[in-house]
Amino acid sequence: MAIKVLLVDDNALFRDGIGQILRADGRFEVIGQASQGGEAVAAARLLHPDLILMDLRMPGMGGVEAIRAIRARDRAVPIGVLTVFESRAYVESALSAGASGYVAKDATPAAFCEAASQLAQGKRAMVLVSDGDTAKGDGARSSDLLGRLTERELEVLRALSTGANTAEIAHDLGITMKTLRNHISNTYHKLGIYDRAQAVILAVREGLIDLQSS
Repeated sequence: MAIKVLLVDDNALFRDGIGQILRADGRFEVIGQASQGGEAVAAARLLHPDLILMDLRMPGMGGVEAIRAIRARDRAVPIGVLTVFESRAYVESALSAGASGYVAKDATPAAFCEAASQLAQGKRAMVLVSDGDTAKGDGARSSDLLGRLTERELEVLRALSTGANTAEIAHDLGITMKTLRNHISNTYHKLGIYDRAQAVILAVREGLIDLQSS
């Protein structure tokens, strides 16, 4: 039987990307999504998920408060904290509130799914995060993968990660729609991806963008 997952993150593109990764793994079924803590509390009560994957920094009710509220009603459901560029102290506050473990947003898909599976089985999964707040954005953690892209393609990748539509991106970059489509096609080909949700996942993993400030 598939593990029923509730995804909680204020970035819709990131949620879609994580959903694709979980579904492709075959062990999971994404039964609901929420963009902030209050929605997560209500969805957890309604949907009865087997696993909740929760961002910490969200508008309105944040992740730590949402974890406390969910735990007040349900002591059993595993809650995994989704982290990126978080300090250990901040993650530990979520663990103290009742989180079952944490998974780095920049983990590889295989490591992410394995950690999620361990959490769903009641194990305290941990995919290591940094010891402190680290430099973010502007390629600070980028690997050789992004070295395949031109400066313009990097700009396009960043723009795709904001959720802007193609017309807005073309206008902001001062290029035609045809030129933008060519840049997108070249970027996807070089990175081995095929849609915008995957672009967001890769941009986070490579340190190109910071979802906390988006």
